[in-house]
Amino acid sequence: MRSAPLTLLLSAFLCAIGCSDGGGDGGEGGTGGAGAAGSTGSATSGTGGATGGATSGTSGATTGSTGGVTTSASGTGGATSSTSTGMDGTGGGGTGGGPSTPRTRTPAASASSLREAGEKANPPILIGAAISGGGLNDNRYKSVAAAEHNYVTAENEMKWDALEPNPGQFSWGAADNIVNWARQNNMKVKGHTLVWHNQLPGWANSLSGAAAVEQAIRRHIENVMGHFKDRINHWDVVNEAVITNSDTGVGNPRMRPSVFFNALGERYLDLAFQIAREQDPTAKLYYNDYSIDALNEKADFVYEMVKGMVERGVPIDGVGFQMHIGPPNNEAGGADVAANLRRFADLGLEVLISEMDINRCGGVVTAEEQLTYYHDIVAACFSMPECTAITFWGINDGRSWLNSWSGALCNGQSSQSLLFDDQYQKKATYNRVLDALLGR
Repeated sequence: MRSAPLTLLLSAFLCAIGCSDGGGDGGEGGTGGAGAAGSTGSATSGTGGATGGATSGTSGATTGSTGGVTTSASGTGGATSSTSTGMDGTGGGGTGGGPSTPRTRTPAASASSLREAGEKANPPILIGAAISGGGLNDNRYKSVAAAEHNYVTAENEMKWDALEPNPGQFSWGAADNIVNWARQNNMKVKGHTLVWHNQLPGWANSLSGAAAVEQAIRRHIENVMGHFKDRINHWDVVNEAVITNSDTGVGNPRMRPSVFFNALGERYLDLAFQIAREQDPTAKLYYNDYSIDALNEKADFVYEMVKGMVERGVPIDGVGFQMHIGPPNNEAGGADVAANLRRFADLGLEVLISEMDINRCGGVVTAEEQLTYYHDIVAACFSMPECTAITFWGINDGRSWLNSWSGALCNGQSSQSLLFDDQYQKKATYNRVLDALLGR
């Protein structure tokens, strides 16, 4: 059963704290993940860990125990690191963040774009978009992308099959074009993604044995980060390492079988982050996953996994919450998202909304629910200085990866999932996001 939280309840909640795979990583061919498509909303937690916070639509006063860290709607408890810097928009952060008093982000008095609203907030927050090489051939696309965003993630051009199609042979052209365009428009770039089970070239998928797999991971990370050093200092190091029986994040959470896990076990995560830190001591290093936005079994499992990494001293700086809302993934209301972001931030980490879209395929999410989700989820992130970026997975509806992916139930029709229509006009979703960024 789906539950759409009331905006009024979220507003009260926020005041209390200080007023794709099978739906995972998006992009052409960017599918994966197992389990039947579903539209289950914020499921109650099960065996994956302790339940925390309130389910969608419930009062922000509910409190729960999450892996030993007490969380509540007021966001109290736990150690937070909310130190902020200037235009980087990266407040909080990194392993070993010391305790500090939680505080809120102050919105700009006014803004005419999402980018301006993010830059004028105190502390600033990065407003991003997934950019495709094909999109950069469209002048309207480029104009809207640069005007509205100051943070770029390559939609597909920096995945393993694009960058290293043959072992030790790298192809940089498409990725360089995106990075260079971003820098020309004073936009930061997040590298996406260094280690992922999907969109691997055939040679990588056929690797066997711990030594061969470790060698491939090391070579890929060192070459990719080395090539983009001084141009990219934010990285999705490991993507979607956890799977459940359903893409909604419910049912038997566990490490995902992959060429990496099969050869090295769970230590491949630690290894990837350690290699990345060796390659760039100053970079922000993130773990990224889908359907961990709601309070569910997958989110609990990932929380415990990341908590263990922090306790072992693994150099992880933050967690990206993809926020692909709607079929086949879960639906996550603003109150659940806020509670979940808080418990991860209480580990001393940054949190990010890394791949946001909210699709209306199959009539599962209504137009009104979509507007509520966009406003309340963005507001939940914006209220926390530890939430350092919000990235939308695309610019306009017509170019959304969801339109052509069968798992999303769109059947070739528009997913209606983003902030601009096919003529690059602002939609009601855009206005709701801007409202949230301006504290309205």
